[in-house]
Amino acid sequence: MLTTEPVDCAFPDTDLLTRHARVEEDGILTGHKASDVITFCERKEIYRKLRAAVHEQFKPATVYQHILADRIAECIWRAERYASFETNALNLQIQREWDHTTQLVPKASSGVHDWQGWHTMDPFQRKSLLEALKLEDRYWRRHRMLCAELRLVQRTSPIQQVQ
Repeated sequence: MLTTEPVDCAFPDTDLLTRHARVEEDGILTGHKASDVITFCERKEIYRKLRAAVHEQFKPATVYQHILADRIAECIWRAERYASFETNALNLQIQREWDHTTQLVPKASSGVHDWQGWHTMDPFQRKSLLEALKLEDRYWRRHRMLCAELRLVQRTSPIQQVQ
């Protein structure tokens, strides 16, 4: 991030970021390298595509808007990760219980297998799964709040990016 005015504190005010900064694609505050959202086993190119789609949707013009757009992409990524936790944990338990459920209920529907998988989890597993669901919900709420803030900033700030 480059500014035309000196910044004398660690956290410059939003107006300074909004009026006098140009966006560096791989800066400290913005860009796909600025995020620690990706774990070592996740595919960075998928996150980059998600981030690009969010930026295409909102078309941020200032550094602050870029930061908000990046946070939106992070929220989506994390919420999807927690949804993946739930799906994988339940799939694993369903696979463990498949034969037992089929013996109890021949030609069992997927709903019966889901219920049996959930029902046979130990309390610690169930609690962990519920916590992952709460985190997913929290990130989706944060995502909606950031989207609303970004739209508000874009409506109230007619200033375009300084070249």
